[in-house]
Amino acid sequence: MNTMFKKWCSIAVGLLYVVSGLLKVMDPVGTGLIVEAYFRFMHLSESALVAKSLGVFLGALETIVGFAAVFCVWSRITKWFMMGMQITFTLVSLALVIWNPQMHCGCFGEAIHLTHWQTFIKNIVLMGMLWFAYFPLWEAVKTKMWQYIAFASSVALMAGFAVYSWYYIPVIDFTDYKKGTEIVSQSEYWNLSEEERETRAALPMLGADNKPNPDLTKGNWAVISLYDLPEDNVLFWTTFMVNFRILKMQGYEVVVLTSAPESQMNEKIQMFAELPFLCSEETLEEMREALYITSRTTAISLNRNNGGVTFLTDGVITRKRVAKDYPEISYVFKY
Repeated sequence: MNTMFKKWCSIAVGLLYVVSGLLKVMDPVGTGLIVEAYFRFMHLSESALVAKSLGVFLGALETIVGFAAVFCVWSRITKWFMMGMQITFTLVSLALVIWNPQMHCGCFGEAIHLTHWQTFIKNIVLMGMLWFAYFPLWEAVKTKMWQYIAFASSVALMAGFAVYSWYYIPVIDFTDYKKGTEIVSQSEYWNLSEEERETRAALPMLGADNKPNPDLTKGNWAVISLYDLPEDNVLFWTTFMVNFRILKMQGYEVVVLTSAPESQMNEKIQMFAELPFLCSEETLEEMREALYITSRTTAISLNRNNGGVTFLTDGVITRKRVAKDYPEISYVFKY
């Protein structure tokens, strides 16, 4: 009975690691934001790409170790690895309790936000379960062939899932701007109850020269969100322009929502003036009129893909599209 209970403790902790890791892998951009918060907490220099890459790596590592615990493969190495990871997690959560920074632990990505004390208590409980399940650490458990096959298959599926998540929108959206969310004004949002806020969200934006915000509650809208402005990526900017034109041709009211300074974005728009065969002066003016500024967090939360499009019908988010899903540039020349 004692041996069986130890085995179930090991599997339970392994499954928790798998869930925690997959939630991080599923949302690389959101995980990158969490890692950036840790960089700031430790007074390290920030890099969005490094944070995103590190977040996915840690999530994948957590998932692999979790699968190893669930299927009981390489038990001796898995024991030491999990104990080392859990000790690290516990010490980090203790530091969060002591210094209390304005951030959440990111244990379960953006899906579940725990307080620092909740995170610390959770890690203490998991530490106790691991000590019970794995003591003595030097003992090894015999592994059967089906366990190796199950482990390898699970890791392969996770790797494919990780690659998909890196290039596309998360399979499950835990942000405030998920499909079905109703966009309301900021004043209306703050008057809503906590329950009502689960299905509604404000989309803060600011236009130049006190330009009024568009009324997203009526008609069909397409919001292109840019939280990063690549300097020398010609393909990115050509794709952005092509998508803007096609969305207008398809009858959408278009908003370009960016977290960059307006002057910087206008410089990017102006460079299309040198390509009259792709973009007319009228289209340039439409781009400038469609431009609004928001915070980087909002732009990232709206659409995890830089340059991605979020579609709304009468104020309700209906679907999202990543930047790489744009039609071929040759489509434009049909018009």
